[in-house]
This record gives sequence, structure tokens and C-alpha cells, in this order.
Amino acid sequence: MSAASTLAIIGSGATAVYLLQNLVQAHDRLGDSVRRILIFEQSSTLGIGMPYSPETTDIHHFCNIASEEIPALDETFADWLRAQSVLRLQQMGITNTDISDHGIYPRIALGQYLHACFERHVAALTRLGVAVETFPEMRIVDIADLPDAAPGLQLSADDGRTFACDRVVIVTGHHWSEDADEPAAGYFASPWPIKKILPAADQHHRFPIGLLGASLSAFDVASSLAHRHGSFREENGRMHYELGPEATGFRLVMHSSHGWLPHLQFEQDEPRRRIYRHVSREALLALRDEHGFLRLQDYFEQVCRPVLAEALDSDGEPDRARRLREGELSLRDLVEAFSADHLYRDPFAGMQAELGPAQESVEQDRPVRWKERLDDLMYTLNFHAELMPAEDHIEFRSLVMPFLMNVIAALPLPSARMLLALHEAGCLELVSGRVHVTARDQEKGETVVEVENDDDDGNTEKSTQRYRLFIDCSGQAPTSPDDYPFPSLVESGHVMAAFADFADPSAAEQTVPAAQQKFIKHVGDRVRYKLPGIAVDAAAAPLDRAGQPHPRIHDLVYAHTAGVRPYSYGLQACHDSAALVVESWIQTPPAPHMLRPREAARLAETVDHLPHQPDA
Repeated sequence: MSAASTLAIIGSGATAVYLLQNLVQAHDRLGDSVRRILIFEQSSTLGIGMPYSPETTDIHHFCNIASEEIPALDETFADWLRAQSVLRLQQMGITNTDISDHGIYPRIALGQYLHACFERHVAALTRLGVAVETFPEMRIVDIADLPDAAPGLQLSADDGRTFACDRVVIVTGHHWSEDADEPAAGYFASPWPIKKILPAADQHHRFPIGLLGASLSAFDVASSLAHRHGSFREENGRMHYELGPEATGFRLVMHSSHGWLPHLQFEQDEPRRRIYRHVSREALLALRDEHGFLRLQDYFEQVCRPVLAEALDSDGEPDRARRLREGELSLRDLVEAFSADHLYRDPFAGMQAELGPAQESVEQDRPVRWKERLDDLMYTLNFHAELMPAEDHIEFRSLVMPFLMNVIAALPLPSARMLLALHEAGCLELVSGRVHVTARDQEKGETVVEVENDDDDGNTEKSTQRYRLFIDCSGQAPTSPDDYPFPSLVESGHVMAAFADFADPSAAEQTVPAAQQKFIKHVGDRVRYKLPGIAVDAAAAPLDRAGQPHPRIHDLVYAHTAGVRPYSYGLQACHDSAALVVESWIQTPPAPHMLRPREAARLAETVDHLPHQPDA
């Protein structure tokens, strides 16, 4: 980074907060290379981020992470809450002032914590002599690369202004456009901002409401709507829901392709992920084959198998531990075996059965080590996924990711109790099957969906549902170059689609399902598979047509990089990804330089040793 350079940060949510923290911590090593920072935020308040903002979310929405799991900023989330007044806690939806490190709190509270940390980091940088300028309610609509004109990059804002900078880090986070909504047909392409689907103060939705998805977004919708149509009460340690008399007919129908509900929060030995907790960088890189590929099967055999066997022994499952050690269980066997444990004929009955053990795990400090270790191991693989061939990317997404999101995913216990109360009251059901929106009838004010299920003979059964209100809660889709928010970078060839080479090009067509054959691309002797999102290197620099990283741009938006970083969820990934960017400025040459596997791994190892706790 050149002397006295200007850094632009587009977005000011959680990743930006961690980026600022890393800039403060690395100030001595960066020297005078960052003298001015421009921070752009399309919302009115900086330092919060969409998932935690009162502009988009609701006081009834809980975090899916406890304080002990959050990489600490100036102080832990729990310590910050303990320092707030009773009135302030109540304003954030917290009535129990006995704050716990493993407690789950409203997302709005976490947003206020992030905002406080953002302001402290800006103040710290200012004291260090860095000029920080903030631009609320401003959206950057384009980035132009001007290598022959100092400083090299030009940002264009939605109000017509332009800004010059030497480097830019893109941390815009979640983006939800309302352009695809059709309110006249009762169709919403996302629930955000949540206020758009809420009834007026004196009205109620007295009809069934369809939700696509059975994950955290769907539960957020269920919580917001349930609180406006009835009330929850606690009795003998169990939550109950009572529908208001004026809301007769209100009912929520969640659609899930597998008919699964995510599993519940559990206690952990080491609640914060580490990239190299269970394998050193040298040992991991040594697993690459003669073509440089890190194979999923080799990673499972050499790294995952012994770690998971030890965890299963510790969890009191000696038979599965033995079968793992002796090679009887493959990765697929393991996923299928544990998935079978959780395939309940009635998913709500299964959740109710899990609730007691989950509460004991959290309240009595009883870790579920195999889940924790598997989450750790997949987090490690995430930061090396660019080394996997196309075959393994496909298997990871089709086999491992659904398992991680449904069995390893940790639904907060308050959310589980709420869902069970709604179901018990007859106000919530779950329908399995693949869903296709077939019509958005504005004349009738309905959205029509077709639900497909395969029977035991392989035949597809179809049914049709009509909803006066249907909300897609399936999450943000990865962004392709065609949808990339900064078109000049695409037009100039600095942003390209992500691809992975096949290890066995001759078997590419046999490896890829028929519906995905369109993602196969032949390039000379190479056969490649198109991944979601854009191509980036280990420090999140976009790759151009020649496969070279941009020397001045970093993109840390999950929807942009999901192909190369498929498991970069949550605040832990925000912390580590931001740290990787700052470390790359310190450890690599200023000229365009593709991070080779060993260099990328060295960066990740450095990040692993950065403090995840506040200074004493």
C-alpha cells in the first residue's frame, strides 16, 4: 500500500467493524500507509448492518449466536450488555438483567453493540492520526479502475458525486431488493425490511400465510407475525401461544424441500472457530495430490476421521467412534447416519424431544463435541475450498452443506420454544416438498405454488396451494457477474465468474446432475464447473480474465464469494475475513500478486493467532 493512501470501505456493518478493529490493531505494522478512510453506508446509521438494524429487523428477532461465540471487539457483547441501564436493556427487548455469556438476545441489541464498537474504532483511528470520513445515506453504484491515473480507483455515488481512493474494501453484506415483490399478488421475494409484511396496527392477517423455507428468516417472520396476532406466555417452564380472538384464521405454513427443522443450540468447549485448530497449515497443504487438488475424501480420511472419532468417544458414542477409526464409515455414511437420527416423522415432535437435552447441554455445560468439531473442520475447509476440484465442490454442496445447515445449525432455544408453542396452538405447520411459484395473480390477490414430492417408487406427486400472502424466506442468492453491483469492474474484465477445474475431465458429464450440465465449460484441455458468485483469491481480491487478483480491491460480501468460500457464515467469518485482508497488505508485495496456497495458508495461520478476546 502506497504512503498516505486513501482506503474506501463500502458498507459499515459487522465486517466493516472488524476491518476497522484490525486496522487499529495493525496500525504500527501498516505504518503510514493508511492515512485516510472513507466509509459509505446506504442506511442512516453506520456500524450496525442490515441483520441488526431497526430499519429492517424487529425487536422480536433473536441472534443465532451467543456472546461467547462472537469474536470480541473492545469488549464482549455480554460485558457491553451488563454495562447498560435497565431502561436501555428494556428498549432493546431485554427484560432479564442477569446477562449470560451463553444467553441469546435480540438482534437489535447486537446491532447497538456493533454501533458502539464502530464509533470507538473510528475514535481510536482518529487518535492515531487517521482521517476518517463517514457518508451515511449514500450508496456507491460503481467502481472504475483507473490504473494510469492516481490514485487508481474512482467510486461513483447515487447522488452523482465521485470519490478517488487507492484501495477499496467491499463489505455491503446482505442486500434485499424490493423490485421483485408483487404486493398486489401477496408475493414478497424476501421478508426484508420486515415492516412491509406486517399488518396495520388495527388489522390482522386472518388467513394462511405461506413461507418458503424453514430456517432463521422464516422463524423471524413467524415471530414478528405471531406477536401481532396473539401473545406468548410461560407456564411451568413451557411456552404457550394464545391467538387473539380478532385474528381467527391466522396460520403460518412453512415449506421445506426435505421437511426438516434445524437442530438446536448446544454447548461447546471452544465456542469460537479457528482456521487451524485441528490441523496445521503444513499438514493440510501436504494433502494436495500431484495436480495440486485438495480432495474432500483425503481431508475427511486424514483430518476429520481421527478428530471426529475422539469427539464421539467423548460424547459417549463408542460404537460410532470405533467404526470411524476402523474405516467402516465414509463421509457419506457419517452424514446419512446422523441425518437418520434426526429424520422425525413429525419434525415438531422431534424438536420437542431435543429441547430438554439441548437445555441441559447449555445450562449444565455439557458440550456436544462431535457437532462442534465437525463445524470447526468444515470452517477450516472453507478457507481452502479454492483447492478443491469441481467434483468435490459439487459433493460438498449437495451432501455436506445441507447436513451442516440442518443438523449442525444451532437454532436458539428461545426460537425453538416459540415455534413449538405456535405449532401446539395450531398456528404453524411444516409442509415438505420442492416448491415452484407458478402464478402471481394480481386480480385475485393470490400467489399460486406447486409442491412436488417423490414417493417410494420414484414417482412425483404434485399439489397446489394458493396464498393471499406468500414470503420467500430462502435467503439471498449468490451474485453472478451479471448482477454484480459495480458494472464497470465487470465490463473491464476485473470481475469474473468463479470456476473450479475437474480432477477427471473425462467424467465431468457423469459427475454433474442433468439440471447443472449448463455449468460445465470446456476451455482447451481443461473442463471447468461454474461456481456461485465471483472468483477471488485467498485475500478476497477479485480475479480477472487472466486469473490475476486486483491489487487494490477486496470483496468480502458472502453473496459475491459463496462459490470459493461456501461456509463463511456469521460473525466469526466476518472477523477472520477482515483480518485476512489487512494481513495481506502487510505480508505480500504491493504489486499484483496471486496468493499461492502456501502464502494463503500462512495468512490464515497469522489470523488464527490474532486476539479473539478484548485486550486485558
